[in-house]
Amino acid sequence: MKKVGILSLLLLLLAVLTACNRTDYKGISKDEPFIASVNIGEPSIDFIRPNGEKIETWDLKEAYTGATLVGEHAILLYGNQLEQADLVNLDTGEIQKKIDVSKGATNAYYDDANKTFYIANSGLNEVTAYNQKGERIQTMKTGKYPMAMLVEDGHLYVVNFKDTFISVFNTTTKKLEKKIPIPKSSHGLDFVDGELWLGGHGAGEKPNTHVLKINPKTSKVVGKMDLPIMPIAFAKLDEREFVLSHGESMLYELNEQQQISWEQEIGSNPFAVEAFQNQIVVAGYDDQTLYWVKDHHIVKKTKVGQAPFQLLVRENVK
Repeated sequence: MKKVGILSLLLLLLAVLTACNRTDYKGISKDEPFIASVNIGEPSIDFIRPNGEKIETWDLKEAYTGATLVGEHAILLYGNQLEQADLVNLDTGEIQKKIDVSKGATNAYYDDANKTFYIANSGLNEVTAYNQKGERIQTMKTGKYPMAMLVEDGHLYVVNFKDTFISVFNTTTKKLEKKIPIPKSSHGLDFVDGELWLGGHGAGEKPNTHVLKINPKTSKVVGKMDLPIMPIAFAKLDEREFVLSHGESMLYELNEQQQISWEQEIGSNPFAVEAFQNQIVVAGYDDQTLYWVKDHHIVKKTKVGQAPFQLLVRENVK
């Protein structure tokens, strides 16, 4: 009887420990497209259908400050003050790997072509590459405070927010190939017709009012567009480029000639814009609302958690 009692106690203890280590996030259907609002006020993620209805809300267990999709069936959660990033299986809601990182994570980016994701760290001034399983590949030194990242044509572009250059790494060798001169406090980037477009907040008391157009081969500025104030986020839809200027809560649409063809004041202190299912979605940070734009009209609004800071898109699931 004593052996049975001890065995039962051990099994109960094991069950308790297992439950403590599990998450209770609800899985997202494998075949469902969504746009996810990553909210950092009281950390949560709202997963939303194309019609604006919520699929699920994850009340996050740690002080996460950002996320990125890793493929179509995983999401990476990280926090600026956390020493671990969590790779979560979207289908089950369970953490599949805890990744040891140092405090200071500012951004993460997934490169689908190489099945690699990168985590930028502003405390160490470096970017680390991982495979899809969350295994470290290599760490690369950057400038001061790396934040925005983008992969294009076999190169990783890293904007150093508190420095005066973009670090450009070869995605195969992970070697630094060049530094592109930029203004301090730059943020947000995209490629349009072979040009690197760069936005930013502006330094000190002088807010930025322009998007710079840079030739990535020569590193030279080839033009700039007046899009006030603080253009920091970009989205593409049907050969059109959308630019979000969060200083004045303005959304701009540019035509193929790179001229403003439409503009709309939208949201309250918006930080994020994405294209999703033939619509443009803007996240209002202060009013906790997603604004859905189609054919130059706000067609619906969706309330989300406190302080939506990022939007993640899963379109057609394989």
